[in-house]
Amino acid sequence: MKYILLAVALFINIQANEAKGAQPPASLVKTVKVKEGYANSLQNYVGTLYYDVNSELASESSGVVSKLYVKEGQRVNKGNILLKLESSILEAKLKAKQAILNSFLARQTKQEKDLKRAEALISKKSIAQSSYDNTFYTLESLNAEIQSQKAELLSMQIELQKKSIRAPFNGVVVKRNVDIGEWVSVGSSVFNLVDPKSIEARVNVPSKLLQTLSKGQKLQSTIEKKDMQVVVKTIVPLADKASRTFPVKLSFESQKHLIEGMRIDVKVPTLKKEKVLLVPRDAVIKRFGSFVVFSVVDGKAMMIPVSVISYSQSEAAISAQGLKLGMRVVTKGNERIFPNMPVVEKAN
Repeated sequence: MKYILLAVALFINIQANEAKGAQPPASLVKTVKVKEGYANSLQNYVGTLYYDVNSELASESSGVVSKLYVKEGQRVNKGNILLKLESSILEAKLKAKQAILNSFLARQTKQEKDLKRAEALISKKSIAQSSYDNTFYTLESLNAEIQSQKAELLSMQIELQKKSIRAPFNGVVVKRNVDIGEWVSVGSSVFNLVDPKSIEARVNVPSKLLQTLSKGQKLQSTIEKKDMQVVVKTIVPLADKASRTFPVKLSFESQKHLIEGMRIDVKVPTLKKEKVLLVPRDAVIKRFGSFVVFSVVDGKAMMIPVSVISYSQSEAAISAQGLKLGMRVVTKGNERIFPNMPVVEKAN
C-alpha cells in the first residue's frame, strides 16, 4: 500500500511537470555505483512507548484540599502551584510567632544599649562588676532565645510552603488523585505529572541478539503506521526472568504526537546474514514519507523506493525492486531533484 501511494504521488508530480510544458534545466549531481554485500537480516520486535520522566507527586504535609489550580491534561510550567491545602490555622500561628520574635528583637535592641552604657560605667568603675555581668548575660540569653524563635518561625514558614504543591518540571498533568475538601496525608499521591518531551520506547529482545546492538545504533521502526528512525539509548542489564529477554531503551529524533502506551515495531538485526545492496548513507533520503534513492537512467533522475535494512558508519544496506548491482545512485544533489528531471552526472 505504501508503494502504491508513493507511485500515485510520483505520477501526479510528473503529470504536473509535463503540463507546464517546459523542461527544467539539467541539475549537476554526484553518483556512485551500487555495491553488493552482506548484512544481518532483521526481525520485528514489538515494544511500547513510555515517558522517561514520569513523577507521582506526593504531599509533604497533611490537611484538607482548599484549592485546585489544574485539570487532567493541562500543561504546567516548573514552579506553578497545582494545589493548596487549608493553612489558615498555621498562618495565624505564624503571625503570632512573628509577633513574639519582634518583641524579643525590641528587648534585644534595648539590652544592647544598656550593655554599652554598662561598658562605659564599668570602665570608670562607676558600677559593680555584678551589675555589668547581669546586663551582659541577659543580652546573651536574649540572643539565644531570638535564635530559637527564628528557627521555629523558619520551620513554620517551610511548613506553610509545603501546603502548596508545585510542579517540579515543565510537563502535563495526566492524573489527579484528589478533589476539593478531601483530606490529604503526608506521602499521599496527589498528581501524576509527565514530561512529554521525555517520550522513549522500550522493547525486550533475546540475550543472543544483544551482540548485534550497541549504544547510539540507529534502527528502523514503525509507530502508528508511520516509519521512524530510532536510536539505541541503553541496554538495561536486567533480564526478565520469565522470558529471558533484556529491555532495550530507544530514543527518537522526532517526538511529535507520540504518547505513552503506543505500540512500536522495531527491526532488530539478527545473527543471520543476507545478501544486500550497499549504497552511501547520503544516497538514501525521504520523499513522500518513504525512503528512496535516485538513480540516473538515460540522463534523467529515477526515484526508487527502498527498504533500509541497516546502517554502518558510511553505508546503508538496502533492498529495492528496480535497483540492481552496478547501477549509479545520486549521493549529492538528490535533495533538489525530482523524478524525470534531467541530470548531469559527476561520478566518483
